[in-house]
Amino acid sequence: MKKLSLLISFLTLLTFNVLSNTNSEDKKICSGFAKWTKEGEFKTIRSKCITEKVYKANLNSKNYLCNYYQKSIWKESEREYGKKQYKWAPGSLQKIKSLKDQGKSLCDKGKLKEGEAKLKEAIKIISHTMMN
Repeated sequence: MKKLSLLISFLTLLTFNVLSNTNSEDKKICSGFAKWTKEGEFKTIRSKCITEKVYKANLNSKNYLCNYYQKSIWKESEREYGKKQYKWAPGSLQKIKSLKDQGKSLCDKGKLKEGEAKLKEAIKIISHTMMN
């Protein structure tokens, strides 16, 4: 009995040691959307997982802000939910789209700071728009 408990303890310690020594670059970082179902279950609807190594590479890339700002502008002003979320002034959606296109063009040409400035200008318009 004593040998069995020692064996179990040893295997448990070995398992924890192996788990603690796994490479952090293999860890997954997931983003997604979840909600409560009618049955009372918390269920993930959409999920995207990437490794920590890929996440850090994306975060440290030179064009991170260009990509981030474009996605943010799209979510707030171009998709249907975003369009319904705000009380848009006449012409503001066109102005935002124009600034986003100019910013994207500059980012694609490698003029990251100028592109980011255009995208920030579009985000300011969104930020100063009253919500419904």
